[in-house]
Amino acid sequence: MRRPADRIEPAARAGHGAGRLSTKAPMAAFALLLAATTVTAGCSSQSSAGQPPETSRSPASPRPATPVEGLAGRWERVVRCQELVRELSKAGLGPLAPYAWVGQTSSTGQSSFAPGSPKPTRAHPCTGALAREHSHFFDQSGQFGSLDWLGGQVDNGPYRIINNNTIRIGSPPAEATFRYRILHGNTLMLTPVLTKAMLRQALADPRKFSAAGWAVSVAYAGHTWKRVPCQSWC
Repeated sequence: MRRPADRIEPAARAGHGAGRLSTKAPMAAFALLLAATTVTAGCSSQSSAGQPPETSRSPASPRPATPVEGLAGRWERVVRCQELVRELSKAGLGPLAPYAWVGQTSSTGQSSFAPGSPKPTRAHPCTGALAREHSHFFDQSGQFGSLDWLGGQVDNGPYRIINNNTIRIGSPPAEATFRYRILHGNTLMLTPVLTKAMLRQALADPRKFSAAGWAVSVAYAGHTWKRVPCQSWC
């Protein structure tokens, strides 16, 4: 789902590295780019005979894990309207269904409905909907981005790894926490962490962009993303 709040211009592959949270290519917002810092551990060495004892040091304060640990790269799958509608329903966001696939546009505004398709409704939100290739990328500087089926960037922003299974992506108005798993080094699974406040905001006006709806459309929880070549994006 593309964030209406962003004016995202098509990014040239040659000079990029990023997803939805800022507005221009070398950024990635899902820039929303928080550079993840490296976990450092204080090292001490034993003093040799004849040398004064080493002065004590206070332990280094813990920092977030680096994005290099497995997650950095580009992840792709074919997304489908019916999958997104099911995930919205599971999350308690069923009223967003008629509008979900409308936001699945390319970076140039091309629709993901076949020409002549009827207007989506709550009962039939996916009539005429087209499956689309979609990918996310996470670069090593802490930038996140999404690419449409034509290779155009439709999302950008920062990301930050919280721990070995939790990541924070984006910045307002598109910002959310996700649980993630990497299987066999080449398969990614994402699950959005939706707060009550996020759900209330989304349901207050299902037609408007919301962080909860965006998070569901980023994750496709229960489905997998396959690692593919970065092609200069990460």
